Amino acid sequence: MDKPFCIIFDLDGLLVNSQPLQYKAYNQVFSEYGYPISPKEWREWIRNSYGAPEWIQKNNLPLDAEKIRAQKKIIFDQLIWQEMELMPGAKNAVMRLSKKYPLCIASASRRETIEACLGKFHLTSKFKKIIPDEEVKRGKPHPDVFLRAAKVMGFEPSECLVLEDSPAGLKAAKAAGMKCVICPDPFSKTPLVQFKSADKIIKSLNEAIF
Repeated sequence: MDKPFCIIFDLDGLLVNSQPLQYKAYNQVFSEYGYPISPKEWREWIRNSYGAPEWIQKNNLPLDAEKIRAQKKIIFDQLIWQEMELMPGAKNAVMRLSKKYPLCIASASRRETIEACLGKFHLTSKFKKIIPDEEVKRGKPHPDVFLRAAKVMGFEPSECLVLEDSPAGLKAAKAAGMKCVICPDPFSKTPLVQFKSADKIIKSLNEAIF
């Protein structure tokens, strides 16, 4: 694999171990309305990069997506500071790679969530740009967020390498014309066959050496 000129990181499940906390927050809110989310359903949510609107529509729930998101945000913001942890090798990988390449974040999370996570672990200065899904028309698995990341970083898509943990992220990277290295999130239990189009699969970010 050729060396990249720019590296684009996902956030949730790759840099920070947020999926258990996302589940905890969303499940608490949906349960209050009588619609709990099972662990199996949450893994489906992760693999498809769902948000509250997609989940509500898919299951035909009589709920207001914006109200759900607002209630979830209050819970999740508290969990970031109380329970959030980095994924194995994440900090070392960011410190190491930032010395060789310009880095950015392209994530389905909102900007304020990304900034809070990076701030907690003192990683903000290592990333040149932050591109949240909310700033593009279509989220992953569409390529929009990665194409925007390449544009604002000043590189061609072919010059960028994406680090991802999900099938939706992999599809988005490939649709953008980028190389993609997958570091699967153990919490999602995604079958490796769903990552067959990846340029490389690693077990942890300790192996992210380019």
